Amino acid sequence: MWRHSALKEDQQRLTLPALTSNKSLLSNRPQLQRNNVLRLDEEIACTLGGDVSQVPSAIRSTMRHLRSRHTEVSQWQAQIAESIGRVGREITAVEMVKDTAECYLQDRRLYSQLMTDCVAINKSLSTTVLMQDNVSTQLKKEEQLTTEITELLQKQICILLKNLSSLKEIRTQLLADFQDKDEAIKLTTKCITHEVNTPSSCLPASQYKPNHVSYDKWLSNCRDLRVMADNLIKESSTFRGNLRFTLANLKNAQERQRRSTDDSLRRKINELSKIQNMMIWERQRIKDEISDLTKDIQRVTGQIRNCDSKLHQATHRLDILNQRPRRELCMDQPHISLTLEKYDLTKMAAGLHPVLKRSQQDLELSRRRLMILEDKLAKNAHTLEVEQKCQNLHQSFLPALDTTVILANKPRIRPAVGRSSPHTYLQ
Repeated sequence: MWRHSALKEDQQRLTLPALTSNKSLLSNRPQLQRNNVLRLDEEIACTLGGDVSQVPSAIRSTMRHLRSRHTEVSQWQAQIAESIGRVGREITAVEMVKDTAECYLQDRRLYSQLMTDCVAINKSLSTTVLMQDNVSTQLKKEEQLTTEITELLQKQICILLKNLSSLKEIRTQLLADFQDKDEAIKLTTKCITHEVNTPSSCLPASQYKPNHVSYDKWLSNCRDLRVMADNLIKESSTFRGNLRFTLANLKNAQERQRRSTDDSLRRKINELSKIQNMMIWERQRIKDEISDLTKDIQRVTGQIRNCDSKLHQATHRLDILNQRPRRELCMDQPHISLTLEKYDLTKMAAGLHPVLKRSQQDLELSRRRLMILEDKLAKNAHTLEVEQKCQNLHQSFLPALDTTVILANKPRIRPAVGRSSPHTYLQ
């Protein structure tokens, strides 16, 4: 009873022309629009079966569908807007990580050149020194680690650029879908607020678009677009976290190796400095020994000359005494004294000659030792100079302090395919 009275009231408020016979309202429209409206009138008339009393109920159902559609599209638009915001934030985060990785890559490239120079300087040492030099081993390890880090960073930055491109592409698709939904909402709102009794001549003559898609396909497209964006964000976020962890571990490994190399250089320089000081002291001692031997040789030589001079005098005197005539040539006390003096001087001179020879031999040995020591001293000084130069070059590129704390149980990303990897240094 209530439905019947409501239906009568709707019929009184809404007076519709006969749908099957009235064609005069379409006279001012273009031919294409007129054909579309005629076809629509015929479909409505066939559906209602000529019962015009059902038209207000159909209008109420259409309005309900329009409002429902308006709400649904608005909700999807809000979800798309949320996805756009999340994608935009992820793009910003990826760009920040990319800038950080690129700065670190540039830093490692400069450090790699520095390590190459350090290794080249160290190679100027002799082969014997290099075979026993731990510094050379540490420098080569650091050079290899720096090269591996550089290669790994290049690959990771390529992946970042690929993720960034995918994120920008999905953002473009999301923005286009957002604009399409915004336009659809405007048109739906216009349909809802449009007055029913508006003359057909006042309606805009818009171009009819026959390329419709099914509702299921539209809904699937909305869901696929959102899921695709969520998956890209998730993958990119995971990769960023792994990359930050990897960068922190690489920096720690590089810093440990740098300190190990620096400690080896410091120990080597201290050892060479001690050896240098010891050899300088030994050189001075040998020089003092040579000086003493030289003085001893000069003294013994003087003694030998003195003995020879006195022996010559005693011999000459004895020869003079031996010239005494006949019985005067006797073995008196002067003759005996001169004979004994000659004998003593001859024995003394004979004893001084071996002393002089030994002193000369010791002097020659000392001079040879001094020459060998001078050669070692020069080589050690050269090695010390090279190591100090290498240390100064190595310390000229100190890494920047990084206060970022990374959890040790964070999962690590797998390195790119290769025979060696800097991850082996992170164990």
